[in-house]
Amino acid sequence: MTASQQLTAKRHEYKMKAWYRAILLIFGAFAVSGALLMGFLASEASRASLPYFMLAIFLFFGVYLIALAMRSRVLIDGDHIEIRGAFADHYADRSEIEGYRTISSRNGNYTQFYLRGRRPITLSLHFEKDEAFDAWMGEIANLDKLDRDRILEKISQQEDLGGTPAERLATLAEAKKYSIFALVIALAAAVAASYGVPAFYLPFSIALALVPVALAILLHRSPLLYTVFKRREDPRAELLYALIVSSFGLLIRARGIHFVSLQSVVLVIALLTIAYIAAFSHSVFESTSPTRLFFALLLFGMLYSYGAVVVADTIGDTSTPRRYVVHVLRKYYTNGRSRSYYLTLEPWGPMNQPNSLAVSKTIYDKTSLGNQVCLELSSGRLNASWYTQVSCSNAPFDTTDRQSVSNLYFRV
Repeated sequence: MTASQQLTAKRHEYKMKAWYRAILLIFGAFAVSGALLMGFLASEASRASLPYFMLAIFLFFGVYLIALAMRSRVLIDGDHIEIRGAFADHYADRSEIEGYRTISSRNGNYTQFYLRGRRPITLSLHFEKDEAFDAWMGEIANLDKLDRDRILEKISQQEDLGGTPAERLATLAEAKKYSIFALVIALAAAVAASYGVPAFYLPFSIALALVPVALAILLHRSPLLYTVFKRREDPRAELLYALIVSSFGLLIRARGIHFVSLQSVVLVIALLTIAYIAAFSHSVFESTSPTRLFFALLLFGMLYSYGAVVVADTIGDTSTPRRYVVHVLRKYYTNGRSRSYYLTLEPWGPMNQPNSLAVSKTIYDKTSLGNQVCLELSSGRLNASWYTQVSCSNAPFDTTDRQSVSNLYFRV
């Protein structure tokens, strides 16, 4: 019997780490206490419209956290592993396990065991471990490491990457330099396109829009050297960060610009988004969580497509703008991950109904009901009319603009 087999021959039990168990118990106690308080208030109130639904949610959440802290553990007995959760247990024999991966998510990292003929089971990384645990895991195939070794083997055999295996593997270092260079270019273009000299807004915006095109070419020409959403053990160069910068950079460049209607450009945005997803779909198919990565690509693609259309329609637009003075009917804000501020404006120009204008918090705080807001309307290079808020102290309007403003005043 080997040393590792001797270590794992006996039964071993592993509980959650003390600090994590304490956090679960504290939050669970608060949730249960809140549910009890709500139940007491409900029993004292004369009306029946009290939040019993919220009471049930708080109570279930509290009980779940307490059960998770007290009941969760990992049991290893020879070739058998049992993972106990708050209410459910999962088990497997080592002969059933094809291997494991370390998965990264928004809620942290965890280990996932892939079983033959059954759904994977998950192991949190918040459990205590010892030498016997590591020895038991050492007998199971690390699928991430196997994938890494397989990619490196393919690179070493790719003749067009170099004359010898060592030269071919050295191209990985060059690929990582190119990915960093692409990130630097995207960052520089994003800053220059939004905060640089106005005369260079157009060329830097074009450069920013071309970054994903260049990355897609790199990915399709050398899929063994580049990827998107790479796993931790993947040796290839990561292109995701440059993609994120280009998408959000274009979105920032589009700030303060509003289309009169999206109908004229929605088809272009949709086609660009589909092309974006198709260009980087290879990495999605390789992923262990293709659905999650597909929706991430969809988000980045929509941001990129919208920003690219805004840039194409507005930057360098030579049409003569028309200015309008519009009165504020009301103001409001919405809460999400961040607070957004809006002014409701009276009908103006092409807007036949009261419409909302997104503004910064500074403008929101300074604006009162009945105040004037000045807007500038342009035709757009793609014939998609767009407008933006301008200072009311700008140069005087021409005759046509003054008549438009006069009409607005007389409507009030």
